[in-house]
Amino acid sequence: MNNFLTLVDRLNLWAGEICKWFVALLTLVLTFEVIMRYVFNSPTIWAYDISYMLGGSFFALGMGYTLLKNDHVRVDIFYQKYSPRTQAMVDAVLTLCLFLPCFGLLLYHLVPYVYDSWAVSEKSLESFWRPPIYPFKTVLLISIMLLLLQGIAVFLRAVRIIFSKER
Repeated sequence: MNNFLTLVDRLNLWAGEICKWFVALLTLVLTFEVIMRYVFNSPTIWAYDISYMLGGSFFALGMGYTLLKNDHVRVDIFYQKYSPRTQAMVDAVLTLCLFLPCFGLLLYHLVPYVYDSWAVSEKSLESFWRPPIYPFKTVLLISIMLLLLQGIAVFLRAVRIIFSKER
């Protein structure tokens, strides 16, 4: 089990490292677009598409990383007062009853959605440039898979705490 937990953590750390480069690239793209638009009065046709794909990829890939770092928003007014064992019970129950079914269902519906996008070489309808959209949808699929794996890791760690002999 430790090997699985380590692998999941490393995958999400790697995704978090990729995210920071997406943010840097997004900053460059938007800076270039602002200069082209307001200094040279010559806006690009591709900046909008690239910015929502990079921004969406950054946001989506960061979900598993944020769960790994335990930085998602939660209402802590009660949770922080619980013992580590009670916190683990809350984490296990909520992960099992809410998190895994919701994101499992999302993954179930996302796989054929991405497959169909690749099958038709789907292009974006958002601009005249019409870039391929299936790589972006693939990043979303990978992101949900990484988030689900991290959710499973959270559940397993919680179960380990619940059943540990230390009290």
